[in-house]
This record gives sequence, C-alpha cells and structure tokens, in this order.
Amino acid sequence: MSAATPTPSGEVSLAGLFDASVRTAVSPIEAGLEDLLPAEREAVSRAVPKRQREFATARRVARRLLAELGRPPLAIPRNPDRTPAWPDGLVGSISHCDALVAVVLAERGAIAGLGVDVEPDQPLEAVLWPRICTPREIDAIAATRDTDAGRGRAARLVFCAKEAFYKSVHPTLQRVLGFHEVEVAIDWERRRYEALLVGARAGLPRGVRVDGRFAQRGGFSIAAATLWSGSPPTDGAP
Repeated sequence: MSAATPTPSGEVSLAGLFDASVRTAVSPIEAGLEDLLPAEREAVSRAVPKRQREFATARRVARRLLAELGRPPLAIPRNPDRTPAWPDGLVGSISHCDALVAVVLAERGAIAGLGVDVEPDQPLEAVLWPRICTPREIDAIAATRDTDAGRGRAARLVFCAKEAFYKSVHPTLQRVLGFHEVEVAIDWERRRYEALLVGARAGLPRGVRVDGRFAQRGGFSIAAATLWSGSPPTDGAP
C-alpha cells in the first residue's frame, strides 16, 4: 500500500519478533545488479531500476544470513509464483518498502514457515479499509483507537500482519489468499496478533499454528509471523 516512506533510522530492527533460531536483518536499499549472481540477475534484468535495487539488496542481505547459518553464498532466484527460491532445508521471508529491506531465515524443522512485512507507520486511507479489513476488524479498530490517525495506523498494521501471515503459510497452503480469507485480532498490550483463516477453504494442517508479533519502530510498522509445525519454545515466544 503506497505511502510516503520515512528514512530508516537506527531504531529499525527485528529484535524480539522471532525465535532466537531465526536469523534476521534489515538494510537500507543500496545494492544493484552487480551484487546479484547470474541465476538471480535474469529474474530482474527487465525490471525498472528501483525494483532491481530492492531485489539485489534483499539477496545481498540474505547471503549474509546464509553465512550466519553456516551455508555457502548460494543464489536465491524466484519460483514461478515470484516467491524466493530458498536453498533446500531453509525457510525465509523478504519484505521491502521504498527505503528498507527486511530478511528473515531459519533452518526448516519445527519452524515450517516465516513471514515478515515492513510498511511505513502511517495511516492507511479509509477508502481502502473495506478492501483490506473484514467488518469485524474495522469494528475492532474503531473500538481501540480514538483518532482518525490512530485508526488509520491500526488499519495499516492489519494489512502488514496479513501480509506476514500470507508469507508464512504459503509454503504449506500453496495458494494465494484473499484479504478477507484472513482475520486478524491485535493484542496491543502484548504486541502480538492472531491471524485465522476464515471461510469455506479455511484451515491449516493439524498440529500447525502461526504466532504473530508486531512492532512500530523508527517510523515503520513491522509484522512477524512464525509457522510452527512442532512444539514452540516453552516461553511462548514465536
């Protein structure tokens, strides 16, 4: 969703949003085609320069996280559905806005999927709310925020949370979700959210659940989603 993007500051991080086993990083957008491996360059060779910089920065950051996991600096091309083609045995997620890239990466195991989304922490235009939010979400926004700006920021956070959720479950569901197929309940005090699939095609496999957290830092809204296929940490952190 378009909005004027703030300049990233030192306050922007993903700290505390994922389990300790997940590698995370944020970066200003500063790479170019020269930073890409041949298998990646073809994916954006015809893209506009802005898209090329976003793509290249994400891959450069992702290779740094691969090194932290003891993996070689492999190419990360795109799948046919345009999602990142992570190396075997890994799950990850990428998000970017006009000034910032966020990348998360983990070994596949108890963690079956990851999602991250970064958006400017600015009000979402009210005309877009019905497109993004269910009636129950709009009612919750109105009940918990008492200014137009506060309600608009909450609506943008709902959008952000849904995007992170979509990314975390996509490897399992293997289909694109509509905005109204997911309903988000935000716990403002605990800085967590719950996202549930709704409708006739709802449901995740038995024993699978998604934990969501969010933060509003340095002018950005950040949503994190961890899809657990095994037992999550005993402290309840995603």
